[in-house]
Amino acid sequence: MRLLQRYQNWLHVVGWAVFIGLPFLMFPGYVWSRSVLLSFGVTKVIEDVLLIVFFYVNLWFLTPTFLQQRNLRRFVLGLLLAFGVVLAIDLLVLNLFPPNFPQPPSGAGMGQGRHHWPGPPPANYILGIRVDVGRLTSTVVSFGFVGLLGSLIAFSQHHDRVREAQQQMTLEKVSAELAMLKLQVSPHFLFNTLNNIRWLARQKSDQTEEAIVTLSQLLRYMIYRAQHDKVPLRQELDHLADYVALQQMRLKPNQSVTFTHEGDIDSYDIEPLLFIPFVENAFKYGLHSQQASQIDIRLSVVGDTLTFFAENPMFEQPRPDDVPMDSGIGILNVEKRLALHYPNRHTLQINPEADRFRVILTLQLHHDEVALHRH
Repeated sequence: MRLLQRYQNWLHVVGWAVFIGLPFLMFPGYVWSRSVLLSFGVTKVIEDVLLIVFFYVNLWFLTPTFLQQRNLRRFVLGLLLAFGVVLAIDLLVLNLFPPNFPQPPSGAGMGQGRHHWPGPPPANYILGIRVDVGRLTSTVVSFGFVGLLGSLIAFSQHHDRVREAQQQMTLEKVSAELAMLKLQVSPHFLFNTLNNIRWLARQKSDQTEEAIVTLSQLLRYMIYRAQHDKVPLRQELDHLADYVALQQMRLKPNQSVTFTHEGDIDSYDIEPLLFIPFVENAFKYGLHSQQASQIDIRLSVVGDTLTFFAENPMFEQPRPDDVPMDSGIGILNVEKRLALHYPNRHTLQINPEADRFRVILTLQLHHDEVALHRH
C-alpha cells in the first residue's frame, strides 16, 4: 500500500497514457492517415480529456462529499450533471470534427484478413445534431468505467483516512491514559513517603534531614525523568535504591531488607515507575513491630529478558474496614501500563501464600529499547 502511494502520480500518468493510446494501437494500417488523425484523433483526445477531468472531479469532490454528507440524491445529481456536460461537449466536438474514415481496401472485409474496419459510421441526426450511436455507446461505457474507478479509489482513500484517524485517536487515548496513570502513582507514592518522614520526625531521629534530602531526589526523578516515555534502567534502579534507603531509616533490629541487581542494566531503557508499587507494598505489609521481617528485592537482566522479584512476609491481614481507599491502586496502575506498553511481552505473577507474598515480573525487552543515554 505504501509503495502504491509513493508512486501514485506515475501510476496515474501511465494509466491515462494507456487509456488514451490503446484505441489507436487497434487501428488497421490503412486507417492511418492525416485526415483520420485529424477527425477521429482530435475528437478522441478531447473526449478522453473530458473523462479525465470528470475522473478527478469525482475523485476529489463528488464521492468525498457523498462520503461526508451521505446525501445520495446530491451525489446522483452531480453524476448526471457531469455526464450531461461530457455528452454535450462530445456532441459539439463530433459536429465540429465529423469522422472521416476511409473505405477498407478490397480483401479487408468481414472475415478476411486480421483486421476488420466497417468503414464510415452511419450518420444520424436528431434536431439537426449529428449523433453517432456507436460513439454515444462508447462514451456512456467510458463514463461509467471512469466514474466507477474514481469512486472506488475515493472509497479506498476515505477508508484509509478513517482508519488512520481511528489509530491516531487510539494512540492519543492511550497516551492520555498513561499520563493519568502516572499522575495517580505520584500522589500515592508521596503520601506513603511523607508518612515515613512523619514517623522519623516523631521519633526525633537524626535521620530526618537525610530523609528529606532523599525525598527531594525521589521527587526530582518523578517530575523531570519519569514523565518521559522511557528512562534508562540504571536510573530506575537508582530511584528504587533511594526509596529503599529512605525506608531503611525506620527499620528496627529485627527487620531487614536486601536489594540486589545483576546483568546488563546499562543497555536498556524502560517504562518508568513500574517496580516502585511492588516495593511500596512490600514495606507496607511486610514489616511487623514485634516479629522478624525480611524483605527481598531482586532484579536481573539476562539477554533481552528482565526479571523483577519482590518477596515479603505476610502477617495478620487487616479487616476490610481498615484497608485504606488507595490500597493496591499502584499495582492496578502497573497492570494497566504493562498491558499498554508491553502487550504480549510480559508476565506478572502475584502469589499470596500463607505467610509469604511474592511478585515476579518478567519483561521481554526489544532491541529498539536499547538505552541511548549510556554514560
